[in-house]
Amino acid sequence: MKHLTISEISLISEMEKRARRITFDKTKTVILGTNQTGKSSLVKSIYYAIGAEPAKQHPRWTNADVSTLLKFSVDGQDFMVLRDSNVFLVFTGSGQFLGGHTSVTLGLGPQLAQLFDFKLVLPSREDTAKVPPPAFLYVPYYVDQDASWQNPWSGFSKLQQFTQWKTPVAEYHTGIRDNRFYELQAASLNLSRDLNVLAQKVSSLLGVIKTLEQDAKSIAFDFNPVAFEEHIGRLLRESELLLAQENKIKEELSYLNGQRALHQSRLEIAKRALGEISADLTFLNELPTDEIGCPTCGNEYTNDFAVRFAIAKDEDRVATFINQIQGDIARLDGEIADVYAKFRLSQTQANKIQGILAEKQNEVTLDMIIESEGRKSASNLLRDQLASAEQERAGIAAEQTEASQALKDHKVSLRTTQEKVMGEYRELLRRNLHQLEVNPLNEDAYSNIAPTIREIGSLLPRTLLAYYFAIWELAAAYSPSTVCPIVIDSPNQQAQDDHSLQVMLKFITERQPKDTQMILSVEKTMDVDIGGKLIELTDKYHLLQESEYASVKAEISPLLKTSVKG
Repeated sequence: MKHLTISEISLISEMEKRARRITFDKTKTVILGTNQTGKSSLVKSIYYAIGAEPAKQHPRWTNADVSTLLKFSVDGQDFMVLRDSNVFLVFTGSGQFLGGHTSVTLGLGPQLAQLFDFKLVLPSREDTAKVPPPAFLYVPYYVDQDASWQNPWSGFSKLQQFTQWKTPVAEYHTGIRDNRFYELQAASLNLSRDLNVLAQKVSSLLGVIKTLEQDAKSIAFDFNPVAFEEHIGRLLRESELLLAQENKIKEELSYLNGQRALHQSRLEIAKRALGEISADLTFLNELPTDEIGCPTCGNEYTNDFAVRFAIAKDEDRVATFINQIQGDIARLDGEIADVYAKFRLSQTQANKIQGILAEKQNEVTLDMIIESEGRKSASNLLRDQLASAEQERAGIAAEQTEASQALKDHKVSLRTTQEKVMGEYRELLRRNLHQLEVNPLNEDAYSNIAPTIREIGSLLPRTLLAYYFAIWELAAAYSPSTVCPIVIDSPNQQAQDDHSLQVMLKFITERQPKDTQMILSVEKTMDVDIGGKLIELTDKYHLLQESEYASVKAEISPLLKTSVKG
């Protein structure tokens, strides 16, 4: 068993340029303040910093876009986690960067699970055994103002990725089930999943093989290879000839199409040149003078008949060249058509092959034989795959049987522990209910470690408090994982009268489990000496302070820079 102790939390909003640093007593811290002073936002931020999402969050706090730095120790070893939106940066207490994550389930969760020795395994909706996110480690220890005073185990959101998780989680934290149990359960669940996958594969292979063999029966015949020896020889010769013809045709088409593309590009160039020459000649013929001034160099040039005649001769030569290219393209088109005609003639060769395939020997054609042999080959291949799958399934089935037996044996070994824990649970729950002045519950509440609480009105919060403390005392004594800080937000729910609230606060003060840390948020102490460190919040709507912004930023900024380098 390990112990998680929270030493300090720093909150900063770059949007508001405000921040707050709170240090906690290692045993008990009381956060005192009236409504709207930020008590709930503060306590919600504790487990939020290390990967749990509160059931509800105030929109003003969400809009402030607050980053959170949480300092904590695990059995005396110091760590820090900086959460900036959905980015988590993990450090040692001295600031050594240990890793950054953008996913709780795939990144932060596995790292913290190792640190906290958290080995609970739950079956996912995909029938895969998974270690759940860290919220499932914290959920028994957090009483949320907005949700946990209505239903137990509801302090965090996003817990529904697993079905029927409350009982196994309660059994894990109270020691009814240990880490070894969940290791064996994970192995058994994963092997069962693998068996199901292989069973589906075997079933599919059997279905395909059955279809192939049924089709083969409909064309069953006795195959005499000697009878078709001459046919097969002719088939091979004709096929080789057809292949050679097709390859030659492909080469001719490739060459001719390349030549046509080359001539086409030349034709386009010549047409552009002819257009430019024609425009020049038109321009000269339309000039009213025999002298032309150059706009670049300023010289005068003669616009006489000789110049215009030379340009006209160039125009004639380009036109002649264009006619030649067009003639070459027409010739190439004819040659390409001839090659395609050769290709059509090659179909005669293909028809010969079809004729050979259709020739019969005792009502059996060669194509029937080829089809039959193909089905046999496919069937043989599938049967090889089936044998391999069956062998693999047998091996996994043996492993699964062994894992199931090991799990069963371990359950038997835990039976004494289960009886002991459940006996203590019943005693604790009855005692707590009595001290909180709540009538005894229905018997099913005492036989189920994760019962449905059916009380109403002002009795409901006191009933839930009695249940929570029963769980916390058992976890403090028997948890196979890490005992986390008990965080209780605003126990004054459902209009408790002064006497009932005083009873609740005295109970919380006196029944704190040994060797645990408690963080309690209240509006008033009702003159109860709760003890511990007192933090009083007085500014409405301003948990974060302008005066602390610079110092908190000076601590967080280097951590962000270190993570970028690391």
